[in-house]
Amino acid sequence: MNTLELLDKKELLKKRAEEIISGAEKEVRKLNAGEQVEFDTLTKEVADIDIQIRKIEEDNLKQTTHTTNTMKEKFSLLKAINDVANNRQLDERAQEVVGAGIAEMRKAGQSYSGQIVLPIEERGDIKATVATAGQENVAEDKLGILEPLRASLVLAQAGASYMTGLVGNVSIPVYSGSNVGWAGEVAAASDGAGTFSEVNLEPKRLTAYIDVSKQFLIQDSNSAEEMLKRDIVAAISNKLEATILGTAAGSATQPAGMLNGVTADTAAVTYADFVNMEATLGEKNVRGDIKFIVSPSAKAVLKSTAKNQNSFIMEGNEVNGYPVLCTSAVAGKGIVYGNFADLVIGQWGGIDLTVDPYTQAANGKVRLVINAYFDAKPRRAEAFVKKVLKA
Repeated sequence: MNTLELLDKKELLKKRAEEIISGAEKEVRKLNAGEQVEFDTLTKEVADIDIQIRKIEEDNLKQTTHTTNTMKEKFSLLKAINDVANNRQLDERAQEVVGAGIAEMRKAGQSYSGQIVLPIEERGDIKATVATAGQENVAEDKLGILEPLRASLVLAQAGASYMTGLVGNVSIPVYSGSNVGWAGEVAAASDGAGTFSEVNLEPKRLTAYIDVSKQFLIQDSNSAEEMLKRDIVAAISNKLEATILGTAAGSATQPAGMLNGVTADTAAVTYADFVNMEATLGEKNVRGDIKFIVSPSAKAVLKSTAKNQNSFIMEGNEVNGYPVLCTSAVAGKGIVYGNFADLVIGQWGGIDLTVDPYTQAANGKVRLVINAYFDAKPRRAEAFVKKVLKA
């Protein structure tokens, strides 16, 4: 019986006992033998019910305490890597997190080979922290790798469209816009329908690695945990942006670089070049939050090349009134100018970590091999103008 049922039974027993006492009092007499036996039995049953209720309450308290303690056992990436490196089984919480990561991979239709698979989506029930001095140090930050990854991408800051949780190949429709014209009063109207095309995104494996010292892996501070997460995010974002803003041709295994096929200028850059770039986008009706992304070497040229007698091409963080973002991911002296909302970055599944304790063992390090699945393409090629400055 549960607590409510026991309380109801207790009330009925007490009511019957009160009726026995009340009946004797009305007749101004003591309880007879039969009434005394029944009253004593009722009293004992009430006492037994009180014991049962207390036991149930104690059990509930223990369960609540156990649940609270379980909830405090938060996932530690450092501990999980250390356990794998030392051939120990992952703890229950780590298995739960890895299970969520594996589920993301399976949903996306991607394979995984590492011992640790991190879910990339934000999850309210998965948090990252480490135990300190035998006590659980409960952190409020979610495990989510996604938000730090987005934040570290210059392309995301420029407004690129970032799609996560994709399943299989994805076709993104591209609308060319309507055709509108003039016609005579009784002339037939022309077809006003625009045309649709599509851009296909396919998961491509991005792989990188970082080497972590064994001494670092035994740290148990939140700052060490966050540093490791930042290193993983940096390895992914650096490789991803260097590819997207690079010069390599696209293939079945990697996205094409936005500067692929762009020939370097043979003449020194002038302010008129940037006015012409603006005109090119205007002629293609490109609208939106238009920005420049440039390499550090290109930025140096722009900040030191005169626009006129009183100013330079780039002043502050603007060229021709448009914001400029700078990253070493841009190849050479490259410049990409346009509406970056028309660049789509797709991501599939979680982050697959292979813990390799052997390759760098002589150096006292553990190598983490990172695998993740991305693709990136412009929805509209005409939304971007690219330039590589004279060497």
